[in-house]
Amino acid sequence: MISKPLPVLLILMLLASHSRAALAQQSSNDWSSVQRIKVNSKLVIKTISGDDVKGLMIEANDSTLTIDQKGKPRSISRSEIQQVFEVEGKAQKGKWALIGAGVGAGAGTGIGTVKYSPDSDDSEIYIAMGLLIGTGVGAVSGMLFGQSKRKRVLVYSR
Repeated sequence: MISKPLPVLLILMLLASHSRAALAQQSSNDWSSVQRIKVNSKLVIKTISGDDVKGLMIEANDSTLTIDQKGKPRSISRSEIQQVFEVEGKAQKGKWALIGAGVGAGAGTGIGTVKYSPDSDDSEIYIAMGLLIGTGVGAVSGMLFGQSKRKRVLVYSR
């Protein structure tokens, strides 16, 4: 009988990815890792009540974390914090706007082609307008998606 290596390889990769995540989760309950975050680093703090608080790091001591939230300092008690994430990377608005424009152009052209009828005098406008509208809507949607697409790294978890 010939064995198939692909399922075995996929299972091994799945197990390896979970073990790294488990190790990362185990080491994230140390408050000193929050105190080592650089000033002006972008943070997302999940509170015990379930709220997400976003801001820039100012300082952390043994009992509080102080962030700059829209130009105003805000102190959050350590006892109120469930998780602290550091946001890494830049927003890739241009990349996602181009992807959205391409998808929108294809979808708009497809919809316009479906509406096209050779028996009607002005029906060729549907293809051109579908292309234009689809490209615009896709580009704006992609840009908005790319603006929010950043990597969150768990620094602290209660």
